Amino acid sequence: MKKMLVAALAMMAMSFNALAIEGKTLNFCGGAEGGFYESFAKQIANDVAKAAKVQVEVLSTEGSVSSAQMLKDGDCDVAILQADAVISRPLPSDIAVSDAHKEAIYWLFGKGGVSDFGDMSDKEHKNKGIAVVEGSGAEVTLRNFGNVDKDFKDLNIIVFDDWFSAAKAAADGKVRRAKNDIPIAGMVYIGRPGNISSEITGEFKEDLTIGEIDVSSFKGVKDAIGGQLYSTCELTDKQTNGLKTSTRLKPDTYCVNAQIVYNNELFDGLDKKDVRLLRKSLDKAIVQNVRQQRVQ
Repeated sequence: MKKMLVAALAMMAMSFNALAIEGKTLNFCGGAEGGFYESFAKQIANDVAKAAKVQVEVLSTEGSVSSAQMLKDGDCDVAILQADAVISRPLPSDIAVSDAHKEAIYWLFGKGGVSDFGDMSDKEHKNKGIAVVEGSGAEVTLRNFGNVDKDFKDLNIIVFDDWFSAAKAAADGKVRRAKNDIPIAGMVYIGRPGNISSEITGEFKEDLTIGEIDVSSFKGVKDAIGGQLYSTCELTDKQTNGLKTSTRLKPDTYCVNAQIVYNNELFDGLDKKDVRLLRKSLDKAIVQNVRQQRVQ
């Protein structure tokens, strides 16, 4: 009996090994180095590698813009992107999209800033700049607001290399460019609620205030899988990272989903057995890690 059990286990091991996808490497665009997207990508990649016996490489990128471009160019097979990047950036024609966690859209302003982002559609504020980091999800969202509502089409978007520089400009209420001072109305930052970058909160906690984004036209827009692209949400005291708020009540803003996207062309050249194994391993890893994030 014992010999039969050992033999059965050996056959199971041989069968599992036979399913291993030799020579297959998946490239996973995980966002900025050291950021949450990168760590989340590594969790998913580790589970896929174990289940499908494939090599998975997590690549650092400059943000949603570069991740989307790398996915389009075939430099990565999987990427974590904001939902508005999925519908507004060029991507492969055949993709699978899954919802991940929600992220809050923060409107932060300093000296002489504008407390309500909706007021940026007013003529009196049209000359004021809005600070974002180049290539970030915040830039994607800000530009997509213009696609959603023409009143926000011609916003004066001022891009910076990092969040510290953007936050400094917002705190100062101005930035000098080409020998001219540009008034800064505020800045847009996107992240998991309560996880604002220390580059912003570390030096500028006393100088920046969380305002509101309450524009009715942003409601009802659909994402790539038919869900609500921008959903209304409130920022609780635990989600302000110690920053002041412009109202005594919880500030109203919008949240946007992060989404995990993979290019179905990654299965090209594999036999049916390997396609089934890899697809199941990838989908299962995504579902399990997304669920885990939601309960944390």
